[in-house]
Amino acid sequence: MRASLENGLSLLETVLALALTLLVLGGLFGLAPSAGSLNRSLPEAANVQQRLRHAFDRLHTDLLAAGQGPALVSPGPLAGFLPPVVPYRLGLRADVGEHRRPRPGAVTTLTVSRTAGSETTILSPLTGPAPTVQLAPGPACAAPACGYRARDLVLVFDEDRAWELFRVTGAGAMTLTLERAHPTTTAFSSGAVIAPVELHHYYVDAERSQLRHYDGWQGDFPLVDNLADLQFRFFGDTAAGLAVCPGLAPVTGSGPLVEIGLVELTDGPWCGPAGLPFDGDLLRIRAIAVDLRIQSAVEELRGADPRLFTRPGPAPGGSRLVPDHAVSFTVAPPNLVLRRFP
Repeated sequence: MRASLENGLSLLETVLALALTLLVLGGLFGLAPSAGSLNRSLPEAANVQQRLRHAFDRLHTDLLAAGQGPALVSPGPLAGFLPPVVPYRLGLRADVGEHRRPRPGAVTTLTVSRTAGSETTILSPLTGPAPTVQLAPGPACAAPACGYRARDLVLVFDEDRAWELFRVTGAGAMTLTLERAHPTTTAFSSGAVIAPVELHHYYVDAERSQLRHYDGWQGDFPLVDNLADLQFRFFGDTAAGLAVCPGLAPVTGSGPLVEIGLVELTDGPWCGPAGLPFDGDLLRIRAIAVDLRIQSAVEELRGADPRLFTRPGPAPGGSRLVPDHAVSFTVAPPNLVLRRFP
């Protein structure tokens, strides 16, 4: 009898063992919801950070390059005759009167490309909505068509500072067939400069919560989803003493930059060719400030604190939420520096 008692467990020991087992299991089950929540929130937080980084890279790169002009033919920045940065849409899909409707969540940049066709001049006049022009050969421009291809976007301008955007619809040996991007009738004589250009229009699609990119023609695509907010602000020289339209020999600005409100960019004076006007104050822009904010795509991971969530969600407070990620930065494109133009 004594041996059997020594080889077994008493009732008290059994109860204690069961209690310890239940305690351990309870702890494990208590950690399960937290681990599951963490498993959802960590990948989503990384996703938000990646989307913010992608949007920042695209905006910073294209804003910094804004205003880059030709390097070989009539070299100089584009700000000599047109505004390289505007707070509205340019291109084929621009509505009539776009220049009178600037938006805080929109910006367009123009940049002469260094990777597309070659800069050159035209040998024949350019008139009509779909002209065909002959290209002048040169050291950087040879057959066929100086490297231009169908669908390329080009900028044509002349010494009178008239300008227009065209799309290449056909290319011959040394000829291009073009189509106007805007409803203008500006004519160009032989000798006008033609150069490849990049147009980047970034804007907020509030209905879809997207940052979208438009290329000036037909390409209009989402760049980043779950955009919570995007604001562009513009800074430049004071208006006093500055020429309002190109060609009037502006004086180099001095002193700190001041913010240029959107109202100042819609009240004239109006510059530019007929059918493509722009407010002269756009030429004052020297820097662009960007406030960018991305939110979680999972509503259950957004809480109610307005400091953390632009669009609150149903989740209670806790460490497993994914707050909005935001970045603010300022870009001062070197090709927007004011200088005297002859």
